[in-house]
Amino acid sequence: MIDLADIHRLISQPDADHTLSVFLMVDAARLENHAATPGWRIWLKNALRELRGQHPEDATFDALRRRCEVLLEQHRGHAKGLALYLTPASEQVFELPVPLAENAVAYGRASLAPLLFAMDEYESTLIVVVDQMRARFISGYMGGAQREGSHVNDVEAYDFRHKDQMPTGRNQGDRTMGGSNRDAFAATIGDHLRRFYQEVAAQVRQIAQDRGIRRIILGGPVESAHALRHEMHDSLARQVVAIVAIPQWLDDGAVMRLALPAALEVEHAQEVELVDEVIDLARSGSRGALGLVAVEDCLARQQVELLILPWPLADAALRDRLPLAALRAGAKIEFVSGAAAERVVAEGGVAARLFYTLRPEFGEPALP
Repeated sequence: MIDLADIHRLISQPDADHTLSVFLMVDAARLENHAATPGWRIWLKNALRELRGQHPEDATFDALRRRCEVLLEQHRGHAKGLALYLTPASEQVFELPVPLAENAVAYGRASLAPLLFAMDEYESTLIVVVDQMRARFISGYMGGAQREGSHVNDVEAYDFRHKDQMPTGRNQGDRTMGGSNRDAFAATIGDHLRRFYQEVAAQVRQIAQDRGIRRIILGGPVESAHALRHEMHDSLARQVVAIVAIPQWLDDGAVMRLALPAALEVEHAQEVELVDEVIDLARSGSRGALGLVAVEDCLARQQVELLILPWPLADAALRDRLPLAALRAGAKIEFVSGAAAERVVAEGGVAARLFYTLRPEFGEPALP
């Protein structure tokens, strides 16, 4: 799993100003990669030749270029996307199970935007497939699936006395007093089922905490998914972004493929809400900034809590410069696409939510 610690290592290592960044669409399912020489290899050869023309006297770049060619000549992986960072003293290869938007190369400071977008778009998700008898926990990251455990309802191990028939009661007139044990049996089973959902909820909470997962999808019969959510603490229930009817018999990979569209739909809806919030803050003179000049000024002042960038970013220079500036300033980064990206572009191309705003008359922070 890639995390921000990996990103910070990339930009803080020695010779970080001499980084060759390479992003490749190596998915074997792509038509251009069906040939004996895959299309990405042809593209890379031409791109490195062009980049060499821009740095004709740079011996460091030339050494990195040769290392890149040798390293990727041996590549035989099954990834869909590949991100490679080379410096004179290090190399970092990320094989991604999700596709990249385009092939790209850059030299200088590390180009981070394509990798950060993939990390943001396909963030870790915990999928819980549950019915009345069993639950399994699957963590999904960048389209991949990993089993995190399971839990079984042990109701069948108990010797519940099934007394479904009406027992003989004592007569009073023409009525039979006493009734059956049917209601008591149903209540016992119901209590045991609630305990099962409570145990599953506790395990969900533990896995989410251990893995640092903020997004949860519940699958299985809808009734069971809702029953499980009902037994969750409010703080955990708020992390449930979708309930999807996922059959218990599907394998983990198929579960991930079925759940991922729901996760992305929720992600994109939340992006629109976030952009609307920041635009409202900026227009009201509060903790928001819109447009390149305002946002870069706020980054320089370390005012930015969250930098919002549309994806894709057509300007390659901005795409490389702004994420680095945000990371140096301690800001988080959110890439938005679709309708949210269109709104950001219409409002100046970049947006930010701030820790505080400045009172123009005093030049001092105005805390919220």
